[in-house]
Amino acid sequence: MFGQSSNKSAGRSSSARASKSMYAATTSAEKRAHREATSLETFYRNSQNVYAEVVTVRVVVHTLGSASTHDGRSGNHWSIFLILAGEKPASVRLNMNGDGLDYSGHLEVSDKTFRLTTSGIEYFDYPVVPRKTVDDFCRLLISMGRLNYQMTGTGNGCRYWVWIVFNDMLRYQHIALSDYSDVANKFYQRLQLKYHQVRPQVVETTQSEMEVGQFGS
Repeated sequence: MFGQSSNKSAGRSSSARASKSMYAATTSAEKRAHREATSLETFYRNSQNVYAEVVTVRVVVHTLGSASTHDGRSGNHWSIFLILAGEKPASVRLNMNGDGLDYSGHLEVSDKTFRLTTSGIEYFDYPVVPRKTVDDFCRLLISMGRLNYQMTGTGNGCRYWVWIVFNDMLRYQHIALSDYSDVANKFYQRLQLKYHQVRPQVVETTQSEMEVGQFGS
């Protein structure tokens, strides 16, 4: 009887390990597929907005909803939206994130049919130099090496990526503001905060140290 129970237990254990392994393989495959579908290369192949004019750089602070942190408030994620010219709401999102597949961040470049996402709890707008296109911004990312980015050990680092890319946009005059140093300083102060929506239209902020990832070659 003991032998039979042991065999059944071993069988269940093997089955559980096999199921877990299959789930991990499926999840990894899905993440790789998502990376391919949202890559810059795919965007250039499929998007009709590659050469669309950009009128505003919108930096968005997203809420992570129920994913609370040590202080009981929801975490934040930062990304950049290139708001396109025209009456029809449209934008292109530049989103560096960690999907857990490895420590490498993945840059998602995707078309959106809106100007402001519902997950955004705060945003900051900056006017763009006339006739700059999505292609101009993407080429800036490529030339400055902003596609290769290692997230932190905890999978964070999006704020630092946004900070560096924003400075690239200022330095190479994609943003139509004269006092770049003042703009950069004010934006840096905004990055040092954590944003929490306590109720509709009311957002509280607390100090939050920016986690720094690492750019690759």
